[in-house]
Amino acid sequence: MIRKFLIACLAASFLSTGAQAEEAAADTGPFNRDNVKLIKLVAPEWEDYTNADGTGIYWDLLKKIYEPAGVKVTFSIAPWNRAMKMVTRYSLYNAIVGEYLDTEEEGLIFPIYPIDVEYMSVLTRKDRDLPWEGTASLTGKNVGWIKDYELIVPEDRDFTLKEFRNTQQGLEMLDAGEIDYLIDEWDEISSAVEESGKDMTAYVMEDMPEGTDVYVAFADSDVSRVLIGIYNERVEALYKDGTLQKMYEEAELDVPETGFKDILK
Repeated sequence: MIRKFLIACLAASFLSTGAQAEEAAADTGPFNRDNVKLIKLVAPEWEDYTNADGTGIYWDLLKKIYEPAGVKVTFSIAPWNRAMKMVTRYSLYNAIVGEYLDTEEEGLIFPIYPIDVEYMSVLTRKDRDLPWEGTASLTGKNVGWIKDYELIVPEDRDFTLKEFRNTQQGLEMLDAGEIDYLIDEWDEISSAVEESGKDMTAYVMEDMPEGTDVYVAFADSDVSRVLIGIYNERVEALYKDGTLQKMYEEAELDVPETGFKDILK
């Protein structure tokens, strides 16, 4: 899931998504729920999330959201950059699954509720025996992450940042002692360790304390506004009756907090 990861305040995210959702629902032109009966989704293949055979928690959630509302769910698998272009530039799909709210991509609108919350991981070498007590452990250390990531805002950095081009390069820097902590997505770290031929037991992996919400990002269109309206209503209904919580629990995922706690108020 390599995409730009920018940490945003949850409150700001909620206000932003709420405003976007209100705008999305304001004018749907000639389209309405009587004539919008199909949603076309695209995403990279992420094991257990968006499997090519149609299984995976993201596909399952979206089917549960749309199919009872009379909307057929179809999907395709494509690499991230190509998938994004097919949504924003070529309008071949209604939405891409797995985007962050503060993306730099243009031509996207978002529902109120995220579909997931994603946590970054912190890797250290086991033989260094470095402590991990949250971001306070980074103080005075050499910390590495992928270039242009903004995992911690500059004013809060009390460590030396050393950026790298990809996770494999970051792993090499960690092994060489050039960095003390490597921060990246857990699946990218696991893949880099495997590709390097090293054993994961040589490392210690911890979770960053804060996650970021993951959304279904829709093309900016009248059809999408109808689909977003259905999404928001169905998510609320599924949360109220406990279906959503059960699905996340079975998938061993956390229910995203943004907006959800307000549903039952």
